[in-house]
This record gives sequence, C-alpha cells and structure tokens, in this order.
Amino acid sequence: MVIEGGCACGQVRYRSPGPVKFALRCACRSCQRDSGGGHGTHAALPLDGFEVTGETAAWTRSGRSGLSVTKVFCPACGCPLYGLAERAPTTVMAAAGSLDDPSQIAPGLVVYREEAPDWDLLPPEQERCHAEA
Repeated sequence: MVIEGGCACGQVRYRSPGPVKFALRCACRSCQRDSGGGHGTHAALPLDGFEVTGETAAWTRSGRSGLSVTKVFCPACGCPLYGLAERAPTTVMAAAGSLDDPSQIAPGLVVYREEAPDWDLLPPEQERCHAEA
C-alpha cells in the first residue's frame, strides 16, 4: 500500500511504499505544540523507500532518552510533515494531518497520556504506554 502526503501549500510531497508499521497518538508537549492541540497523531512508515520532493526545513532536539529527534516541516507554510528519531533509525513518523488519506491509518496506542490536557479527548480504551521520545 503506497502512502502519500505533503504540506498545505503543495511545495513538499512525500511517498512511502508502506506498509504502515503502526499509528499512535502522542500527548508529549512537543507533539502538542506541533499539532496546536492536545496531542499529535502519527503513522510509522519504513525509512527504506521513503521519498521527498521539495525543499524542507527541520529542527533537532534531544529527546528524553538523550537521543536526537528531528521534526521536518515545510518552510513556506509551516505544515508539520514527519519526524525522525535516532532511537528508531529505520522509521519515519509521518504527521497524520500531512497524509493525503488519513483514513489509511488507525491509531491503536497513546503515548505520554499523562501529559495530555484534561480537555483532550483521547480514547480511554487505548493502551496507555510510556515511550521515550
């Protein structure tokens, strides 16, 4: 299953041969800031075969593990596109909002639930998991 996506203005496009490894909701503060909401939603895609066209911008920070996390976005419209984590070197975490067809994913996990604001409506039935970004 091919997964495609891009930014709001169309300057950046990406393509993955798939498959989606898993999808999750992350309520860490970094994902809250990226999404402008109480959590971010991401699809884990294989790095192998992942292709990007157009100019991107990125910023890198240290995650809680001490390893780097890089967020990639469009420099023109600011749309979050995907992330790369040193601790998962074969995976691209695509921002669900950047997918052409977000219905291709079904988030089955919540990480950093304890950081979610009270008003965020995360599904209570989903597994609570703590992961180090």
